[in-house]
Amino acid sequence: MPFGLKNTSATYQRLMTKIFKPLVGRTMEVYIDDIVVKIKTREEHALHLQEVFHLLRKYDMKLNPSKCGFDVSTGKFLGFMVSQKGIEVSLDQVKAVMETPPPGAKKSYSAS
Repeated sequence: MPFGLKNTSATYQRLMTKIFKPLVGRTMEVYIDDIVVKIKTREEHALHLQEVFHLLRKYDMKLNPSKCGFDVSTGKFLGFMVSQKGIEVSLDQVKAVMETPPPGAKKSYSAS
């Protein structure tokens, strides 16, 4: 991406959506540089990954192996826990809310 482009996230999202269009909503979801491959049965996993890898190779895109997780039943995606049960708030988010101090006096938030 060229430096100085103000809407790089939107531009990159359009690129990813275009590249993975045949799979998005069916076997995978993509948000900017986060990808999740979804399956109903274990047998589908290898097939769906092959489809994703084929498109990655076709467009000369690379993955960072240290940021990849394969064959997991539960994982964090966009800050939420995703599993067969559905989408849940992550414990990190709950902890952050619980540890937030209560607001002080209204006076402390007013402009002087």
